[in-house]
Amino acid sequence: MALEIELNNQTKADLARKLGISRARVTQLMNLLKLPEELKEEIEGMGDYWGRRLVTERMLRSSVEIKM
Repeated sequence: MALEIELNNQTKADLARKLGISRARVTQLMNLLKLPEELKEEIEGMGDYWGRRLVTERMLRSSVEIKM
């Protein structure tokens, strides 16, 4: 996302329209890139399973609040 904005000289609003999501959601997703590497690795380690959501936004909130 950040690369898309930078390379194509787009705003977050432009990208949000292109992806069909809100500008606020683009901001939230881009903020995930700013997390410490250790926390990003922990989140990746939680895994994902297409049959059901194992990692929810609610779960991540408590992790981020503790570590930041």
